[in-house]
Amino acid sequence: MNKTKIEWADYTWSPITGCTKRCSYCYAHRLAKGRLRKLYLSNPNVAPGCDPSDPFAPRFWADRLDEPFNLKTPSKIFVCSMGELFDPLVPREWKEKVLAAAGEADWHTFQFLTKQSQRASQFIFPHNAWVGITIENNTLENHNRKTDMSALKAPVRFISYEPLLAGILTIPAWANWIIIGAMTGPKAIKPQSYWVHTLIHIADRMGIPVFLKDNLGWPEVRREWPRRR
Repeated sequence: MNKTKIEWADYTWSPITGCTKRCSYCYAHRLAKGRLRKLYLSNPNVAPGCDPSDPFAPRFWADRLDEPFNLKTPSKIFVCSMGELFDPLVPREWKEKVLAAAGEADWHTFQFLTKQSQRASQFIFPHNAWVGITIENNTLENHNRKTDMSALKAPVRFISYEPLLAGILTIPAWANWIIIGAMTGPKAIKPQSYWVHTLIHIADRMGIPVFLKDNLGWPEVRREWPRRR
């Protein structure tokens, strides 16, 4: 578990790394192919059906399950920042072990962020979980993620608009919180200012807390936190 520079979390915890969905802007994929390659390839516990020579194939790090218990100060912990917990090839047993560990370490808040909302909605999350989806634009895939989340049960449900790649005109009523951020890394696309303005305006009208990432370069500092419903 690592102290993180992600503004909305205190630590990252990755008992599962890797993902079979390869987004062009994914920082975790870049790191897996770069400085973390040797470390990842040293772990033979690869999800069934995946290529063990691929450093970004989903892998289970069972020895990391105990890490949250060693941290006694209540903290916000971003789960699987270096992979996709709900990847279709990640065995259900692995997912359940991660969720169970999060529930047992109940003095912490565990932040789950996924693009596999349909699969995430099949699980029961602990009472100390915040569960979010990534929305980048207005594609059907992103629309389906929002629909899936309406059925998901969690104390806090949120949307991360990072990277924001298009104008968004609606926020679903179930959202307890939104994060807005920009693409980073090579060939990063900067979001248009009116895209950000629109999301902030909609969220304010709906009474949804807004968290603006530093990478937006936005003149207004807003770091609001979700209210449990």
